Amino acid sequence: MKAPNAERKSPDQLAIENYNAGLRYRDKAWKHQEKVATSTREKDRSKYQKRAHKEFEKAAKRYRAAIEYQSEFYQAHASLGYALKEMGEFDAALTAYARSLALRPQYTPAIEYLAETHLALGEIDKVTRAYSRLVELDPVKAEVLLTAINDWLAKPPENASGDVVKQVSDWLDEAAGN
Repeated sequence: MKAPNAERKSPDQLAIENYNAGLRYRDKAWKHQEKVATSTREKDRSKYQKRAHKEFEKAAKRYRAAIEYQSEFYQAHASLGYALKEMGEFDAALTAYARSLALRPQYTPAIEYLAETHLALGEIDKVTRAYSRLVELDPVKAEVLLTAINDWLAKPPENASGDVVKQVSDWLDEAAGN
């Protein structure tokens, strides 16, 4: 029960609280993903992947709550997109990134996350355009994207065609030469 003189929180405060809670869940998910990457047993990898998925679900729920309190919270839209991407909900992730970038076109985390989603979908032209944009706006985020591309090339998804893998590899070689 609240004290009679307890101040009510503003929608902005509630949005920030939910967003920060989402970040904490995301961080927990990342720790589980690290365990997936370092585990040698398939059973353990599966267990940690399920745990990561659950944490991303919790994060997405909190980001959505933040957005309900503050619809123009562009960081929450981008973070929601990231959580959805990690859960394999690519169409919903693309929608969240689009909203974030409509609110703040120069928000480089959203551009980088969007590029990673396009990479997962095999939409290489969109990845390369995002990379070019990041080089102009935020070279550090451009390097983060290059790391993601290299990781993708080191272990392409089963659904990636040989042509797409070659296209990414050729583009990466060309980008490294620039």
